[in-house]
Amino acid sequence: MNKNLSSGLLVITIASTAILTGCAGGAMSSGETRAVIGAIVGSEIGKEFGGGKGKKVSRLLGAALGGYIGASLGRPLDGYDQQNINQAMSTAPDNSRVRWQNDQSGANYAITPTSSYQASVNQAPAKCRNYTMTVDMGGTPQFVQGKACMVNGQWVNA
Repeated sequence: MNKNLSSGLLVITIASTAILTGCAGGAMSSGETRAVIGAIVGSEIGKEFGGGKGKKVSRLLGAALGGYIGASLGRPLDGYDQQNINQAMSTAPDNSRVRWQNDQSGANYAITPTSSYQASVNQAPAKCRNYTMTVDMGGTPQFVQGKACMVNGQWVNA
């Protein structure tokens, strides 16, 4: 089978699984979304290892490991963490770092809203902010940079 066709089929299979999963039970959770993205990235990284039939195995293992890591990154953000994120994004001045520790998960967080602006979300004006966030779950700290907007009283990634 053509190498590009095989890669394309894998990506289409994973993407359609994500879409169908989302349609079956409503919107996908952030953990499910991270699992799908992790599986796609893991698969692409895995294809660089192994040779011949071993390449397929390394790609499948990469997808499985990426999916697991992605899902794990989605899990620790519980209500306590979401409350802290909402508080920081709502009240912290631009470029002010807000830190907290989740004693249940053991994760340490730091979020810095970097700039504020107005945007349109679902044809309605919304307060939005760029931010950087660091999450340390007892290993290598993970750095995230993103945008979020206030929608129905909650900050939602844009």
